[in-house]
Amino acid sequence: MYYLTVVRDEVEEINSIKGWILLYGRRKVGKTFLLKNFVYWDAYITVRRDLSLRTENVEIQKMEDFTNKVGNLLEKDYVVVIDEFQRLPEHILEDLTCFYPKGRLILSGSSLGIVRKFFEPKSPLLGFFTPYKLSLIRPVNIFSTLVKSYDPVKSLELASYMRDPWLIPLYNGEDIVSFIYRYSCKYWQTVKALIGEVFFEEERTLTRTYEAILSLLGSRVWKVKDIVGILYAKRIIKEPSSSYVSGFIKNLMDMDLVEGIKLFKTRRKYYRLKSPIMETFYYLESKYDVSEREVSLDEVKPTLENIIRLEVEDFIADLFACYFKGRRE
Repeated sequence: MYYLTVVRDEVEEINSIKGWILLYGRRKVGKTFLLKNFVYWDAYITVRRDLSLRTENVEIQKMEDFTNKVGNLLEKDYVVVIDEFQRLPEHILEDLTCFYPKGRLILSGSSLGIVRKFFEPKSPLLGFFTPYKLSLIRPVNIFSTLVKSYDPVKSLELASYMRDPWLIPLYNGEDIVSFIYRYSCKYWQTVKALIGEVFFEEERTLTRTYEAILSLLGSRVWKVKDIVGILYAKRIIKEPSSSYVSGFIKNLMDMDLVEGIKLFKTRRKYYRLKSPIMETFYYLESKYDVSEREVSLDEVKPTLENIIRLEVEDFIADLFACYFKGRRE
């Protein structure tokens, strides 16, 4: 089966960085695919959750040998990638700094919270790595790839959603409405599991408050004041406090689940879910309870077509901002 391969601008930017690199971003934004396919490396190590290792071009039998094995490669001026590095014991990362600046060490991780610890004033890892954040595929990259295979209208529709790279290999050529229906209604568990993974990696709990805020943002309720009023009316929060709810939204932004778009000529922001497929799921969930019952395509089709139009509008705005190297407002 043929899969689209998107060459991202970030590849050139990462390859141009000298020295050691810390690549970070939430789950399923394409970090591993980018590193394995577009960045040169001599050895690749993936740290599993149980601290076992999957290695390529290097053999590490025990965790006790990790520092010496990687250090030997760095001393030979090799490029070593450690994927999901945040699962390693902190003392191993500290020990690896003894080999700085030899070779090239690339750490890749899904926990933005751990990454922040790297750059705290008292961090023993401060100053050794250049941070680089990877998020959704840039609009110009995904559209320019799709338009080589599909007509411009279909390319815009698909690109609006395929900025989430995990959707790309799941597409089998059907119309956009049927495709998005599959992963926002029929197989909605995929989206929920991804959100759960993001919270798990950040060592946060997907509480009722977070869930309610995600749902409201997905329903395109974007004013903090309106979100506060709804949460308070539903007794999800004890006080109608904007500052309290803003703290939750800030955390969601830090996790790369929510973005704030500045309103033109004001200091206010329009908040929305960053992922179109997540936004579509939460919107349909609020209208049709897609996680509670089986919903047919015919039932949701008019609403889904309208959502897709809105997502295409948002994508075109982002596309122009990206192309002209400006900022969307």
